[in-house]
Formats: sequence, C-alpha cells, structure tokens
Amino acid sequence: MKKVLTIFAVGIVGILAIVVGAVFWLFSSSGNAFLKDKITQIVNEKAPVGLEFTHFNLGFRSYAFAMTDQQNSKIAINGDYSLFTLNTSAKIQAILKDLAPYEKLLGMRLNGSVSIDGDVIKQANHLGIKANINAFKSAIFADVRLENFKPKRLFLDSKEGINVESLLVFFNQPQYAKGRILLKADMDLSDLQAPSGGFSIASSAIVPNVTLLQKAYGLVLPEDSIQFAMDGVAKNDSIIATLLVSSSYLNVESKNLRVSIADFSSNGEIQMRTQNIGFGDFMLKTPLLANINLRKITHQEATLALNVLTNPILAHIVMPHYTPQSIRLNAKDLSLNELVNLAGSYGNVKDYALDGSLSLNALMDKITLSPLSYVLKGDAKSTLASLRYQNLEVGKNNALSAEFSGNAKDLKLQVKSDLFDSQMLMNAKLQNHILKNVQADIKALNLEKLAKLLGYDVQGAINAKVDLKNFKDSNFDGDFSLDSPQITLAKKTLNALSGMEFKKDLTFTLKSGGAFKDGGGTAMLNLYGEHIQAMFKNATMDFKNNAYFTDFSLSTPEIANINPVEMTLKGALTLSGSVGLTDNKPSLILQNRDFGNFDVALKNEKLLLSGKDLDIKKLATFMGNGKLIKGGIANVNADLNLQGSDAKSMIKHLKGSAEVHTRDLEIYSLDIDALARGYENANSVNLLDVGAFVLAGPLGIAATKGGNVGMLGLNTLVDTKSVIKELIAKFALENGVAYAQDVAFATDKTRLAAIGAINLNNNAFENFTIGLLDAKNCAKYSQTIQGTLDDPKIEVTQTTLKTAVNLANSIFKKLKKGAEVITEPVLGEAKACTPFYKGSVKHPQ
Repeated sequence: MKKVLTIFAVGIVGILAIVVGAVFWLFSSSGNAFLKDKITQIVNEKAPVGLEFTHFNLGFRSYAFAMTDQQNSKIAINGDYSLFTLNTSAKIQAILKDLAPYEKLLGMRLNGSVSIDGDVIKQANHLGIKANINAFKSAIFADVRLENFKPKRLFLDSKEGINVESLLVFFNQPQYAKGRILLKADMDLSDLQAPSGGFSIASSAIVPNVTLLQKAYGLVLPEDSIQFAMDGVAKNDSIIATLLVSSSYLNVESKNLRVSIADFSSNGEIQMRTQNIGFGDFMLKTPLLANINLRKITHQEATLALNVLTNPILAHIVMPHYTPQSIRLNAKDLSLNELVNLAGSYGNVKDYALDGSLSLNALMDKITLSPLSYVLKGDAKSTLASLRYQNLEVGKNNALSAEFSGNAKDLKLQVKSDLFDSQMLMNAKLQNHILKNVQADIKALNLEKLAKLLGYDVQGAINAKVDLKNFKDSNFDGDFSLDSPQITLAKKTLNALSGMEFKKDLTFTLKSGGAFKDGGGTAMLNLYGEHIQAMFKNATMDFKNNAYFTDFSLSTPEIANINPVEMTLKGALTLSGSVGLTDNKPSLILQNRDFGNFDVALKNEKLLLSGKDLDIKKLATFMGNGKLIKGGIANVNADLNLQGSDAKSMIKHLKGSAEVHTRDLEIYSLDIDALARGYENANSVNLLDVGAFVLAGPLGIAATKGGNVGMLGLNTLVDTKSVIKELIAKFALENGVAYAQDVAFATDKTRLAAIGAINLNNNAFENFTIGLLDAKNCAKYSQTIQGTLDDPKIEVTQTTLKTAVNLANSIFKKLKKGAEVITEPVLGEAKACTPFYKGSVKHPQ
C-alpha cells in the first residue's frame, strides 16, 4: 500500500511539473509564437481576412496585442491581469475599414467601417465596458455593466444622432430612408424581471426614399418627411411607452402602451390615420382611420377598427406570444352609398346611385405560420334598396348572399342573387389553390338593366347554364347553354360595339350551347330574326393551344335593313364559310353565290380571291347603281401575301397579283366614245375622267352614286350609253406597290390603257400615264398623273382646264381636291411612235 501511495504521489508531482512547465513555456517567446500562429490559423480558416499579428506579448501580469488584416485595419488591446483571479483592466483601440470579410466570424453581413476606443474592467464577478463607437457615420457612447455575467446597467447616447441611410447600408439593406435618429437609454438591469430607468428614440425628419419603395413594393408615398418620438419608462415588470408619429400621410399616437417583460406581451391603445398613400395604381385619397386595442398580458389579443365608413369594419386578432391564432372580421350594415362615394375618390362613378347595405362575417381560425394553414368560414349579405344609372332605375329591392368555407389550400363559394330580375345561383371550388369546378344557373336575366349599367341599349332576357370542372393546365371539362326568346340590339349599341353604321335595330332569338373536354370542345350559336339569320356550327375551341374554328352562314332578305356600311346597298345577301384563329393568325373561307361564284380563302397569311362569271348588273343593283349598269360579266382573281399585325405593316409587305377581266360591260348615262372624241376635238375633259375604269375596273362605276356622273359637266351625253367590249386590269404587287402589267379597255371605237404604278404605302402615283390608243398600240394622246390619290396633278393637252376628278373621285373616294394643271402637252399625234401598250386588249375593228 505504501508503495502504491508513493507511486501515485510521484505521478501527481510529475503531472504538476508538466503543467507548470507548459504554462511557463506559453509565456516564453516560443510559447507566444506558438499561440500567435495558432490563433492566426484558426481565424483565417474561419474567415480568410488575412489576419496578422504585428505584436504579440502575453506575460504573467500583462498582455499587449496588435493585429492587422489585408485591408490594413488595426486592432490593439493592452492591459494588466491576474493569472489566479483573471481580473483585468484593459484598453481597446480598433479601426476596422470594412466588416464585410468578417461575415463568417460574425454570423451576419455588415458593410462599412467601425472604430472603437474603450476600456474594459473586470473585478471578481463585475464586468464594466465603456466605449466610444464610430460606425455608419454616427458616434455612440456605450456604458455596459454586468454582475455575475448578467446585465446590470445599460447606458447609450447617440450624441448627434444615428445616420439612418448609413445604418441601412451597414446592415446590408437598401437605402429606404435618410435622416438621423436620436437614441438615449439609461436603465438599471439588476433585476431583469423588474428593471428601472428609461429610454427615448426620436427624429425630427426621416425622409423615405419614395422611388425605391415604389419600385420594390409598389408603395406610393408623398415626398414628405416623418417626425416621430418614443419615450419609455421601466416600472415593476413592464415598460410603459408613449409613441407619436406625425407626417402629411401618416399619424400614429399611443399614450399607454405597456410591454410585459415577463412574456413580452403588450396592451394599450394605438390611434392611426393614413391618407394619400398608394399601392401601384391604387391611391388612398380618403383618410383611413384605425383604432388598435391591445388586450391581455399573457394571452395577446388585438381589436382593429377601420373607420372608413360610418359603421366600422372590426377585426379581432388572437395572437398568444405574438403568434396569430385566429382572426375574426366583422362588418355590419355598411352603407352601399358610402362605398360608392368612397369608390368615387378613385374613379368616375357619378352616373351611379346606390342605396342599401352590406354585412360581412368571417373567421380565420387554427392559424399556423410554418407551413401556413388555417380554417376559414364566413358569409356576406347585401340588400340592394335601389340601383340607378344616369337616373334610370336598374335595380330595386334586390338581395345578394354569399357563403364561403375552406382552408389555406381549398375554398368553397356559393353565391345567390336576384339582381336584374333573375334567379342566379353560382358554386365554385378551389383545390390546392387551383380552380376545381364552377357551376352557374341564371334564369331570366334582364338584359336591359344589365346593359344599361354598361351604357348600352339592349332589350330582352336570357337564360344561362354553365358547368365547368377538372381544371388543369389550361384544360377543363364541362358544358354550357344560352337561350333567349327575343333580344333587341339598338342600332346605337350595334354601332358602338362594331364601329360601323347600322341603320336599324336588330331583333332575333338566340340559342347556343357547347361541351368541353380537356380544354377543347365544340359549340354552336343560332340567331334568327326578321332581318338577319346567322348560324355558327361545328365550332371548336382549344384553349390550351389558343386555337379556335367555326363554320358559319349569314343571310338577310334585305341588306338595306341592316346595312352597316356607308354605301347604299339593297337586296338579298347570303354568305357562308368558316373562320378560325391559330397561333394568333386568322384564317377565313368565305363564299357568296348571289352574283356568281365568289370565293375568298385566307390561311397562313396568304389571301386567295376568286370571282367567276360575276353578274355586274346584279352587283350594280345591289350597290344602288342599277340605273347606270345594265349588263356585263366580270372575273376577278387575287393571290396576295399578307404579313403584319396592322394595316400599315400589311401594305408594306403586300406581295402577289390581282386581276379584273370583264366582257360586254354596258354602262348607261355615259358615252365613252363621245368623251374620247370630245377630248380629241376640244380637250374638254381629262383622260383621267375617261380612264377611271382602267384604274378601278368595272366595279368602280358600280360603286359610284348616279349623281356623280353629272360632275363631268357633259349633260348632252347623259342619255347615252357605252358598251365596253373588254376590260382588263392586271397588277403585280411588291412591297405594297401595284405595278400595272396589263391595264386597258376597249369599246367599239375607243381603246384606253394605263402604264406605271401606284404606291399603296403613301397612295402616290409613280410614273403613271393614261393613253388614248390607235391601232398600232401607240398613244395618240396621253396624260401623266403625278402626286397622290388625295391630290393628283395631271398633264393635259393643248388647252389648260381645271375640272373635277369626276369618276375617279367617286371610285377612289380619297380623290377630293380635283385635278391641278401643271404643264402644257408633252405628246401629240405622230406618224411614227413607240408602242404605248403591249397588253391583250385588242383595238376596235
């Protein structure tokens, strides 16, 4: 036993010798070097800041360290200490030029520099720190004392204030505001459950960065500063604070806020007023008043009263330990008239007068924030005493009710109403935030009252049923039906909706229906009335691929009753075909057999037009010019490429060919041969008057009004007629320019031709000339047309005249100013000539 004790004692002495030796070694130069290298290694491994000790001295009674980093920051610590009690008195001086590289050490990102000049004193279990801190362009004095390593006293003084803009940058935040905040605190924290002392935070002018706030959050604020002050006093187990915020758009006041130190709950009252604040395009023009009542110390609750209307909107929030548990929203008998007046602050509602009330009751319960979940249930009821639009009553003694229930992912909604004299029932369901199904059943909806709200005039009632379900990736299943025994659309409404000029009201019955599967489906629509019959059938819709198609037929026994264009039309008209839209590109097939075989096809930006054996007399009668044209057959063809999203770009890229060919065109009240003789004998008319048919073809004269023929001033010719044996107008189009390839016509005695081009981009003539031909295809006389269709300039022969553009004015409609004489003749009859015309129209025999 004695031997064992001897061995144990020797072991203890050996261990002590090793420890004492190690301690003495650490205080030696080699030990100091080891500690310096080890600390440097550990710090630089955690954050590569390039830390380096420029001085390291750890002795038995004192220490002195000096450090720098790759940014040439400097930290110096020196002082005395007791190795046995670890009491110390030290001085710290530090200038860190940028804290960002120290993010891994600090656990957060800080930007900018900081300097510290202070003293640290530790005696037994007391620790005191006094320091002047310069950071974020602000100077702060801090005096912190701890006892048993627990807070004893806290004193802070920001002296000249804290720079808000620099503070935000320092904490790596956007510069949402600028200004200075004064901070001062002097508190005894010996008993953390019952501190004493107080603090104050104040600023005379904090200026928000309104541009940045609008860009980041859509928040729109006036460019005014905010003043605020908050004073707090610690008493017993609470801190009592007074709060005051003042600006042109935000005012907050509270005199009795009490925060419990035990559980950090609060109670008291806060009054808040906001105005002239906006979110995006929404501006808060009327003041929003809120009274916030915080109740209960251990179980936090808040009651929020929004005094926007006479009757407040109440919200009661239960949030133990500041975690929302339930929210109940209640609004009783809100005035619809006040709501309309409130809406009038944000838009024009002066045409509407509304009287009634709205009540709302909703509960969001069992709230958890991560992940977000809750249970929702509530209802809304509205009584509509009167609804007037422009002093016209469109609703009276109506009711609307809605019930809703669900949770954070799912929602069910049911709405009932008798608005617009109908019985309306709608059900909708959302599942996982996606619309699952919608059902609507509307009976006898009064279209007159509904349309008047939109400023239209419609008579009749409509029934509708919709049942849509299985919504997924733009796909859904379901069906719908619409029907009405009679609908009347006033011509004013038709014109407003179409941009055309209808002459009469339209009355018809309506029946429509369809079914959908996987986002696609088929539908039909039939309209039947005295003046119009329309049928849309085999309609297909692919919502996912944005593709639509339908066959159609449209007919009227008398176009004059529904004529939507300025031209005077009369007679029956029947159109049939199909229309579609794929990849935002339209397609069209159109057929008409009233005047011959007329077909139009548009697909993939290519337009094909074909008119075979068109009866020009029927066409002229349809256009109101049956007295002028008594016979003739026309063939029309066009093959054009149409590219572009508007008329201008389409014309710019217009390419292809167009041709009109007529035979035996019989025109009354006009003798072309006599006009041509008159030109040769006395130059009493322009060749442009005679050659108007060349420019527009036979349909041009059919489009004119009979009275315009008298504009020629040749009344002696009014009772005569002309027969154009053959007419051809063939143009090639390239980039919106129409080049005359074969443009001419011939009567029994006269042949006229045109060469050159018309630029449709600017409606200008380009080297365009009309010639009166002889048998050798030479021009006996010619006129060159310059300028634009709006302002043509014509070269005439021998005699200077000023005449109206006559037929060309009517045909092109844009020719308004009349012909302007610019030169004397350039061509006359010659024995030898260069052929003017090389086309297919033969010279009269």
